[in-house]
Amino acid sequence: MKSAGLFFGALLAAAAPLAAQDPAPSLRVPLVELDPPLQIDGLLDEAAWKHAVRIDGLTGVEPIDGVPAEPRTEILLMRDATHLYLGVVAWEPEPGRMVLQSMRRDAVLQDDDRIEFILDTFHDSRTAYFFQLSAAGSRGDALLANNGRNFNKRWDGFWQARTHVHADRWTAEIAIPFRSIAFGSDPAWGFNLERSRGVDRSRSRWAGAVRDRRLSTVSAAGAIEGFDDLDQGLGIEFVPYAKFKVGRTEDPQRDQMFGATGGEFNWRITPQLTGSLTYNTDFAETEADERRVNLSRFPLFFPEKRDFFLEDSNLFQFGEDRGMRGGSPTVLPYFSRRIGLAPDGSAVPLQVGARLAGRIDDLDLGLLAVSTEPSAGAGVPRSELFVARPSYRVDDQLAIGGLFTNGDPASDNSNTVAGLDARFTSTDFLPGNFSWSSWWARSADETIHDVGQAYGTQASLQTRDWRFGADALASQGAFQPALGVVRRGGERRYGGEIFWSPRPASSTVRKYTFGVQPSVWTDLSGELQSYRANVSLVAIEWHDGDRFSVNWVPAGDRLDERFRPVRGSLIPAGQYDWQTVKVEYRFSESRPVSAEVSVEGGPWYDGEILRLDGEVSWRPSAALRISAKYGEDRANLPGGDFVTRVGILNADWSLDPDLSVENLVQLDNESDILGLQSRLRWILEDGREVFVVVNSAWRELAGGAIVPRNRDFTVKAVYSLRF
Repeated sequence: MKSAGLFFGALLAAAAPLAAQDPAPSLRVPLVELDPPLQIDGLLDEAAWKHAVRIDGLTGVEPIDGVPAEPRTEILLMRDATHLYLGVVAWEPEPGRMVLQSMRRDAVLQDDDRIEFILDTFHDSRTAYFFQLSAAGSRGDALLANNGRNFNKRWDGFWQARTHVHADRWTAEIAIPFRSIAFGSDPAWGFNLERSRGVDRSRSRWAGAVRDRRLSTVSAAGAIEGFDDLDQGLGIEFVPYAKFKVGRTEDPQRDQMFGATGGEFNWRITPQLTGSLTYNTDFAETEADERRVNLSRFPLFFPEKRDFFLEDSNLFQFGEDRGMRGGSPTVLPYFSRRIGLAPDGSAVPLQVGARLAGRIDDLDLGLLAVSTEPSAGAGVPRSELFVARPSYRVDDQLAIGGLFTNGDPASDNSNTVAGLDARFTSTDFLPGNFSWSSWWARSADETIHDVGQAYGTQASLQTRDWRFGADALASQGAFQPALGVVRRGGERRYGGEIFWSPRPASSTVRKYTFGVQPSVWTDLSGELQSYRANVSLVAIEWHDGDRFSVNWVPAGDRLDERFRPVRGSLIPAGQYDWQTVKVEYRFSESRPVSAEVSVEGGPWYDGEILRLDGEVSWRPSAALRISAKYGEDRANLPGGDFVTRVGILNADWSLDPDLSVENLVQLDNESDILGLQSRLRWILEDGREVFVVVNSAWRELAGGAIVPRNRDFTVKAVYSLRF
């Protein structure tokens, strides 16, 4: 108990320098009659903008927080009955050094000049919509949940935005339709906005401008008022699609050419609750997964990318919170990717589905029912699947909820999961940003005629210069959620982290980072299975964005049976302990050419391993990005040496923010398959799009010949009708 007291005393001492924060700002957004409607062109030259409320100046967050930001940024807000409008005037004394690297929809922006803002439309300090707009015109959006710890970047909303770069500033106009978002009855919404400058990688913010808060920390947002008598129309939306596909395989008997139609019907029953029906759901335009070679004993995890399951996905999240540890989850009692995809990764047709998602007073609710067609090629039968995820908001900081799933997409057997959870987030409970969550789940499976349980708990605290965290989870071997993921069944994990990021008074170095992130795995009787500690000996981040780090990684693993990491290699059963050192350097992405390289090496099981990873990106303009990534693992083992290689080439071109072509080429020497995906996306307007997708694969025969494996060409058109 004494040691625990010393730990928490040190934790509070580290957090103590935080001064009391100023009250969150608020303002009232005026209702403006627009006649004629605004032309969203980024110029801010319409007379209506003279009636907008103005935020004149932001507060710095990086590199120094709490000081008035220079150069100045002006934010203008107004609304009519159907839209919220934002105008931005971002003064820039060095326009020639602005970072304008991407105009593509949903691009990942690192150092681009941009603005980002959130709308907490239920004013619950927990959930929000996130919007991002770069000076080059790239638009991005996301769903935030759990006070910003859950960030769903794959979500796409319907909104308009345009930018214009002038001689001494850049400007933007943004229009967000009220019929595209859900909101509560409170006429006040949470709101926050942040500007990022590429020339010096500085950030400034309207509310909560301290380093232990992020823009995504919903509870630190200010408020904008005046959202009453909003017009969402009838709240009805039809989203039909039509597609044509030609496919070729190695077996001419399986070649195909066909057309298909289907779509969705959405009804916003109340401003907070939406019902959806989908028929013959299609995912032809979905991005391909990035190729990886698995050298662990446990399956890889790939994120959800399909639009139907990403819509309102924040309402279905349950289980392990990856906000602290990051990386692949260990236990997820429900994961939507188990629906519509066979174990071998092939698509399983979704015949019909229904979803009810939203809020009823203080109750968050997600209901999903899906019927999938049988797939003889994948050996998957017809399935009826159901998911229910209620969550009750006790107050702005605490929520308790549950989970129920039924059905098995891989067999005709019965499988059910039931669970409970609680989540607490606060910027007031301790000095800093504190988060805690716990969950428990139980599965019953007809195949194994047994019941299994799993549980987990996590806590973290972020202050200006420190980050603390602790977590524990476990799952019994009989815990087998057919609609979930368990990567290490029958084991427990204990983990934690402590990181310190001091900021020197330096004209070149922005911050150093030192810390440790250990994890220990045991079986359910407490016997050690494996362990790993990522010890950051030093990490340096310079003001220009370059980063250098040296990590020491002690690890160990007990093999109860022999293990084959790849074909032709064998590691005998036994207890193994090793230590590696990883050195990494990342060049700032604010430059037209950027790169990163890492080298990790040392003992590994009963031999040695050397891991090499590198990536080079070239961005000559906001319209073009070409990158090449290469990874290689070289292992010397008594049971067989091996070398694994993965090469990935991306070439993305954008004619304008609404027309882009993305090309992905991948090759690895384990599958010996060369894959190509080329995606053209033409956005007529949000919800009305045309896709042209080409997928091809070639494989290498034993004699070295390269032969086509499969090819398909798809044209798909989606045209939303909203009333």
